Amino acid sequence: MGSLVVALIALGVVLFVELSGEEGEQAAPQETRPVVYKVRDAGNMNEVLASREVDSRPLNEGELFERRNAEISSQSIDFTLAESDLTDDCAGAVWGEVATQALADADCTQVGRATYVSDAFFGVATVFNLADVEGSRAVAQALDLPEPEEGQESEEVADPGFVLAPSGAEPFDRLGRGYSAADAIVSGHYLVVVWVQPTDSESVEERVTLSTPLVALANFRDPLFRRMIEHTDDTEGGEGTGTEETEITGEVGTDGTGIEGAGEDTGTGEIGTEGLPGEEGTALPGE
Repeated sequence: MGSLVVALIALGVVLFVELSGEEGEQAAPQETRPVVYKVRDAGNMNEVLASREVDSRPLNEGELFERRNAEISSQSIDFTLAESDLTDDCAGAVWGEVATQALADADCTQVGRATYVSDAFFGVATVFNLADVEGSRAVAQALDLPEPEEGQESEEVADPGFVLAPSGAEPFDRLGRGYSAADAIVSGHYLVVVWVQPTDSESVEERVTLSTPLVALANFRDPLFRRMIEHTDDTEGGEGTGTEETEITGEVGTDGTGIEGAGEDTGTGEIGTEGLPGEEGTALPGE
């Protein structure tokens, strides 16, 4: 009888370890937010892709996660795609009541999310397919943490919520627990949120400059530039074919987020890319 009890206990321990390992591999993403969050404006893209009525073709996995987005090399950083997800469940891609309601109000029909890793950084890139540019701006503002009211402590401010990684697999189980920064880029009726953190960061107090990885990961918007070029060609009869060599570049800022410079046209046609300007967009060549 004693031997049977010991055997059953041992079996229980083995099953617990195995189940715990399976659960760890499918860990839920962390409900956290970046230390620094800024809203950027894409300029001309907001005019060309102003609404889903103009750009009605749904996003697809091939354009979002393949080609140049399988590996994003920019700013001397090589980001490699780890996980990706494209779904119509926009509410499942964020946490927080305010964030969820903002997406519903903006008529979100799709959300694409991808996790990327490099030697020194890891990050999440998210794109929301919304009804129009006004909805994109509204969601971007809704994700921002409100300023404390008079007499209110910062920790007492209700968090509106933020985007979620596709899963909480390592190292994304640490996203937001270290020092991280995010840019929300209003890109026509799409809102793109890029969020990065140093691999070795373990505290939100360890302030570092994250301009460079944010600029690099913002090249996740490459498929949107392709769409902008398509629609510009359709409406203006343009001859540009610069869809293979577009890269977001710019001068690195000093505030730890975003970039302050304009884009660089490295394409092969007449229509180049926009960068991520500080506030205003860069005009297309020839304008």
